[in-house]
Amino acid sequence: MRILLLAPFLPDRAAPHGGGIYLASLFQALARHAEVGLVAMLRPEEEIRLKADPAPWRWTGSVPLRERPTGRGRRRYQLRMLGRWTRLPLVAAKFWDARLPAVLQRALAEFQPDVVYVELAQMAQYLPFLRHVPTILTDHEAGCPANTTTGLGGWGDARDRRLWARYVQTFYPQASLVQAVTKEDAENLAKVLQREVLVRPPTFAVPPHPVAPELAPPRVLFRGDYAHQPNPEAAAVLARDVLPRLRKAVPATELWLAGPHEERLGDLAALPGVKVLGYVHDLHELFGQVRCLLAPLFSGGGFRVKSLAALAHGLPVVTNGLGARGCTAPVTGRRVVEGSEALAAACLEWLQSPQQAGQAGRAAFAWAQQNLTGDAIARGQIERALALTAARGKRGLSS
Repeated sequence: MRILLLAPFLPDRAAPHGGGIYLASLFQALARHAEVGLVAMLRPEEEIRLKADPAPWRWTGSVPLRERPTGRGRRRYQLRMLGRWTRLPLVAAKFWDARLPAVLQRALAEFQPDVVYVELAQMAQYLPFLRHVPTILTDHEAGCPANTTTGLGGWGDARDRRLWARYVQTFYPQASLVQAVTKEDAENLAKVLQREVLVRPPTFAVPPHPVAPELAPPRVLFRGDYAHQPNPEAAAVLARDVLPRLRKAVPATELWLAGPHEERLGDLAALPGVKVLGYVHDLHELFGQVRCLLAPLFSGGGFRVKSLAALAHGLPVVTNGLGARGCTAPVTGRRVVEGSEALAAACLEWLQSPQQAGQAGRAAFAWAQQNLTGDAIARGQIERALALTAARGKRGLSS
């Protein structure tokens, strides 16, 4: 079987955002069961990484992602986006490129995929160019990405949400099959679309050995891409409301904030005990320097790769209900609580007892070994793809 992936970025285990890491884990597993090809919109650094290491892709095609220009070109870019905003929500407008349909047609002719996986809401607008092949659209955030603030105030954001609702009704029905990454998102989309929406469970590459949180200083970590609005929102709550409670009980406690676009964290680095790291490439080294991941979220949908990454490395997690979505890790390795006081109390169990932190980390790692490896998820995706191709073959014979 040949599977083509259409994505708005490079699947890469070293990606600075959860979506890239997640898709890399999934498609490396799929490559053990099928031939996989890639069509993506790439930033310059992603193009370099893909050329340096093209595995696992048997076929690749791309267009450069057009970044927001500065200086003289900025006004022209803003006017172009405003024109597209009359028919597309803003994030989708930013990911429209008239060159991409030609790349897709070349992929269909040369790679000849049996099925095309279309990842994330903003790529659904390319489904009309894939009518002659079975398609599986996987939505990561229930039809409306969380970073959809327009910068135009409440009116602009409300208008954008209306455009997202129309966008979903226009493009999602054109997919042969629709998936979501959490049960909650699947149920919400099924109501909107009036059709079945399946769930694709999460996967993450589990390293050979866990970290040892019991050896780390009293230090907690939050990580994420701060261009994604829920992340700076959560970091501010942790730095201003949760960390002071931790330092009152354990004065040496530090909050580390890791991830790209750290300039969007404002003045949080000036707060006592806060250390802003920026993007950290080596997750195993990063996780080995902290006692636990503190990962609540207060907006957005989808599942949380940040928690999966920590659990896979044997680092215990404290989060809230929204931050826990899509993950079924047991209480032995993960605490799910609500409110700043409860978040602090859950962290203090491990800050004040390195031994308990170590036990929780080992429980997290054991769960990850049983539940996050990619082969089982990949086999399920292959079965869905085979069912689609079989159904299309029957329709072809009967027509």
